[in-house]
Amino acid sequence: MVAEPVFQSNINTYMKKILTQYLWIFLIVLILAVISISLFPDKKNRLEFIEEEIKKVETKQKILTEKEKELEKLATEKDWEQVDKDSNK
Repeated sequence: MVAEPVFQSNINTYMKKILTQYLWIFLIVLILAVISISLFPDKKNRLEFIEEEIKKVETKQKILTEKEKELEKLATEKDWEQVDKDSNK
């Protein structure tokens, strides 16, 4: 029966603890990377989203009456005038 020195035994258990900690960190980072890559939208998805939003705005513009269109135009002009005033200060 061969007895290992106590000091070497402690080093082995300490190294095992460190290696298991690094393994857990690596696994967590790997899982987060896989999840983020799978959830990141493709260019096609982004373009489809933008196109859908454009269609929504276009249908909204078609539905508006003349009075509502005038009010929206006035509100937009007032907003831009406010921006101009703020930027000129």
